[in-house]
Amino acid sequence: MKIVITGGGCREYIDSVRFVTNSSSGRTSAEIADTLAAKGHEITLITAKSAIKPHNSSIALRDFETGAELASALKAELTSHTYDAVIHAAAVSDYVPETVTVGGETIQAGKNGKLHSGGEMTVTFRASPKIADSLHEWAAQGGNASAKIVCFKLTSGADEAEKNRAVTNLFTHSKADFVVYNDLSQITASTHPFKILNANGECVGSGNTNAELAEKLLGIV
Repeated sequence: MKIVITGGGCREYIDSVRFVTNSSSGRTSAEIADTLAAKGHEITLITAKSAIKPHNSSIALRDFETGAELASALKAELTSHTYDAVIHAAAVSDYVPETVTVGGETIQAGKNGKLHSGGEMTVTFRASPKIADSLHEWAAQGGNASAKIVCFKLTSGADEAEKNRAVTNLFTHSKADFVVYNDLSQITASTHPFKILNANGECVGSGNTNAELAEKLLGIV
């Protein structure tokens, strides 16, 4: 199969040297890519520049920093190449800096020089587009309407009700075929517990490592 995978965290710039990001290392996507490539599948990994990279040299790598760059790279792949599945594991920022106020002056956030330090800085954020919501559309534009879409949902210390709401909400707005769910409080250096749910809320796979996750994903896509 031909599979495109995303991974790593987005950097959203306040100025040329300051940015907000998240704790995603890209390890999960790198290990999934390595496992699937080792089985002979053709893998394209769109990953953050700062993320952990896979070892298999057959994997085609594309990089990004911001959510906008990730969206652009993913759209280009899906609209111009044939893929059997999309595994969207990247940690996309929910909010991005829009304006910065320093010393009474408000300017547009972004890579537009280094702001002076000292004093107070106020950053206003705006909601960012949900890349997951466009995956089916982009895939269809590239003749990949039958491609399976897998999205990821990470919570932190969530109870069962919170988990169910988060997963249901993701299914509702993305129309994903499957959602991989895990909670940050359960992840350690050696274990990465997960559940894979289908659109009916049924668990179709579970395990405790990224290697197991790759095997389960291969079985459903």
